[in-house]
Amino acid sequence: MASQHTREQILDIIERQAQESGIPRDDFLRFAYIETGGRFNPDASNPSGAKGLFQFVPKTAKEYGIQGREFDPEANTRAAAHLYSDNLGDISRRQARSGHEFLSGEQTPNGLDLYLAHQQGAAGYASIQSAIATGEFSLGVSRRNILNNISERDVERLTGRPYADLSGLNDRDLATTFSQYWNTKYAAISIPDRGIQAGQPDAAARERTSPLADGVLHNGERGEEVRRLQTSLNQLGFRDGQGAELETRSGIYGDKTQEAVRAFQAANQLEATGNADARTRAAIVQQLALPEQERNRVQPMEAQRREGGLTWPTPGNRDINEADKPREGRGEFGTPRSGGRRHGGIDIQGDTGDPIVAVAGGTVVVRPNNGAAGNTVHIRHDDGSLSKYFHLGEFSVRNGQRVEAGQQVGTMGRSGNTPAQGDTHLHFELWRDGRQVDPLPYLRGANRDAAMPARSASPEVLRDGGSGASVRELQQQLNQLGYRGADGQSLETSSGRFGPQTEHALRAFQADRGLKVDGVYGERSREAMAISVRDTRDVAPAEAASQRSFVDRMFSALQSGDDRAMRQALDDYLKTSAGQSWQKEQSVTDQQAAPQRDQAAPSR
Repeated sequence: MASQHTREQILDIIERQAQESGIPRDDFLRFAYIETGGRFNPDASNPSGAKGLFQFVPKTAKEYGIQGREFDPEANTRAAAHLYSDNLGDISRRQARSGHEFLSGEQTPNGLDLYLAHQQGAAGYASIQSAIATGEFSLGVSRRNILNNISERDVERLTGRPYADLSGLNDRDLATTFSQYWNTKYAAISIPDRGIQAGQPDAAARERTSPLADGVLHNGERGEEVRRLQTSLNQLGFRDGQGAELETRSGIYGDKTQEAVRAFQAANQLEATGNADARTRAAIVQQLALPEQERNRVQPMEAQRREGGLTWPTPGNRDINEADKPREGRGEFGTPRSGGRRHGGIDIQGDTGDPIVAVAGGTVVVRPNNGAAGNTVHIRHDDGSLSKYFHLGEFSVRNGQRVEAGQQVGTMGRSGNTPAQGDTHLHFELWRDGRQVDPLPYLRGANRDAAMPARSASPEVLRDGGSGASVRELQQQLNQLGYRGADGQSLETSSGRFGPQTEHALRAFQADRGLKVDGVYGERSREAMAISVRDTRDVAPAEAASQRSFVDRMFSALQSGDDRAMRQALDDYLKTSAGQSWQKEQSVTDQQAAPQRDQAAPSR
């Protein structure tokens, strides 16, 4: 018997279950979209025996207690949520053991990873990871299952490989092509009635073919350009945080590559972002052209002092704090403290979540909840000196890790004995020959900012997990332009933390501007933002108010479910010059491209 549920009711069921289970709502909707070919048909089935919204095969349906009820949308969705949770734990544990990169290229599994685990099973997902990292599948059925889940109709458009060539690929190339294919398809999903915007499928395919599509190589990308970067860094002697050469077979830009890039940037007076932008790649080419004895190496602390000082530990924050306890001096070294003590470091003001970076290269010791010092990082530097970072909020490094100057080690916080009414600050100490010394004479830029302009640096690349003043500025600009988080609300800016809501808004901005939709705020997104903000300032006040009013009215109507109010808000907006311009652009877009939807046969 055909289901009596409407599309709207089905989408509501999926959203409610996502909320109850703590699953990202957009990802769960995308899962069902893929499994039903975009139709959200609870009666969907295919010759393999897969049934229902999330296409449970008989074995899995029995395991999750819905055998005979696969076409019940609520039961099927509830079982899919349990499977999602199980897969999340399974692929995370397997990755911790193997060290293989997630197929999304992210540090933690995202929606794409969980969908592919849903499609292939956790063991099948791990087998694909293994093939990319080692050159061989760990499961004999992986090749067949991959080919069953790639469509002949679009694989060449999305990956550049004809379908007929896939069966002849070696394990690594087949696994990499499969990952590229689904990265692209997943990003291109559009569910307009639930506010899920499509990326640019063709642009996404180009991105996977060329990681340099946006001019920057960064964590999560893969391909021949990444391999060349890793080979060059190995040749120049730059290693990962543990001092090991970079693995180049998989061509994946992961944490270890990022560590080596930071080390190179620090040694060549570049901003240590860990992203291989145009300036960094040009510097690598220049270094390779030099005789080996003339190339830049990591410098010990004394050499850094002679050549301008150590890296300042709090980017963007330079103020020494005021006295925030009775009878105590300011935050400089040597000022009085209770009990006749003297201050053994400097206290630099900032905000919770602001980045803390290493002043020089060395080896890390992490000390959580270290008494009055709170969360603490110690770095033993190459010349035997020691730097200490107190009162951190979060750690960005691990015990025994090698870091370079400018590499983030944590965030500013209020752990330890930070006064309840006092300011947020980093307490920073420098130890030489077993005793505390005043850090200011050693730090580059200390007491000299007004007289010495900072050297120009590449703009900071922002992504999920970042924090600080640059993130706040981005969030404020997105709010100004009317972009919202996945929850439909304006972005929260007080913490300055780049999280899923900011990424959602940024992806929407990138899609609207025809940019690479990756949620990473790099050079091209920054240029588009500057133009958009400038254009907004040029709009007449009444027009700007009209656009803001439209956004607010639409979100209010969406939240209340008032269809009439939504239609009225849209009609009013289309009467404005901005709305008329959008209609013209949409007409051109509709003539240029007609989206193709197809459903790959699932095999799990």
